Amino acid sequence: MAEVAKPIPSGGLESVKDGSKHVYYHSGSEATYRKVSDKPTGFTTIPTVDLTDLDGPIALRKKIAEEIRDACHTCGFFYIKNHGIPQEVITETFELLTRFFALDLDTKMDAHVQKNPAIRGYEPMLETRLDPRTAGDIKEAFTMGDCAIEKEQDYVGRTGKQPPAHITQPQNIWPEKAPWWREGLYKYYHHVFPLAMKLVRIFALSFGLEETAFDKDFQFPITGMRPLYYPPTPVSQDAASVGLGAHADFSWLTLVLQEDNVPALEVLNPDGLWVDAPPQPGTLVCNVGQYLERQTNGQFPATVHRVRNRTGRERYSLPFFLTMDPDVELDVLECCKKPGETPHYASINVGDLYVRRVLPARKKHPTSIKYQDVPQDEWSYKMLLS
Repeated sequence: MAEVAKPIPSGGLESVKDGSKHVYYHSGSEATYRKVSDKPTGFTTIPTVDLTDLDGPIALRKKIAEEIRDACHTCGFFYIKNHGIPQEVITETFELLTRFFALDLDTKMDAHVQKNPAIRGYEPMLETRLDPRTAGDIKEAFTMGDCAIEKEQDYVGRTGKQPPAHITQPQNIWPEKAPWWREGLYKYYHHVFPLAMKLVRIFALSFGLEETAFDKDFQFPITGMRPLYYPPTPVSQDAASVGLGAHADFSWLTLVLQEDNVPALEVLNPDGLWVDAPPQPGTLVCNVGQYLERQTNGQFPATVHRVRNRTGRERYSLPFFLTMDPDVELDVLECCKKPGETPHYASINVGDLYVRRVLPARKKHPTSIKYQDVPQDEWSYKMLLS
């Protein structure tokens, strides 16, 4: 475990009636505030886990599992090193992101997110706004995700079944004039997806289960890969300078590739203090999402984080989001409940919860508008499929 971060000033504080300071963040579809403690005791560093023995003997894999369990319980974030993704692939991936976001706007807008029912594709600057006190998130983004009929994702090979008959169109959208973008993203995808699936088995071990215990829930999981570009912004402590507003991920697990030498990621500890999570050469930074928080009965927190590009330089990053199959019924693990304890979270369908997180965050999207008068308890994952 390595010390890599220290608490930093909490830009964007809110004062409440009793005069105490609170930090605002986006959790689910509601605004949330966390009080800033006068006597902080929470984590001040992000741990690092070495994956050298990820494919080694079971005893060594269990040791990795113990370290990850400790990191998730303590702060919900951890770096992974010796993860197996070749450096040349990482270098090529950042070159790819630089090339894509430098394209003219018309080429990128050909794959605009609002043209895609599944809310995939290109998002221009200020398209999203996780912090309502700002004009919008200061970033450009592109989202691709699980698609049963894109050949690169090999649905038949993974599941042994044909794609569902109701899926007749690809769920991803790609810019016609930049075919190299799809090819390049899938090159990275074919490295990060297998890594994520190995970590699923490590998590099973961390709960004292057979390492294959979760395999049935990840046959063809919900995934998302989201290249991000943050332009240079004035160095400021003000909340308005936030590139991506404070939030907790609505994934099971997130793996983020950060560009070296451009720190911007900040993690909120239980005391309401922001802890810096700068890039570490040769690592990815991972964090727990809301699904894993529910599954562990809150033992693994979906830790709030944000992005503030305080360097005055442009920044690129690439998160990969992994969640269970959309038809899985998510329950609290028995090993995460005390004897006789009532679970803090009710059983819920994975796909239905996903829709209830995605649509409120994209209120201007045609799919959100289409279902705006439908009660949320009637929303289902099929609303995103065509």
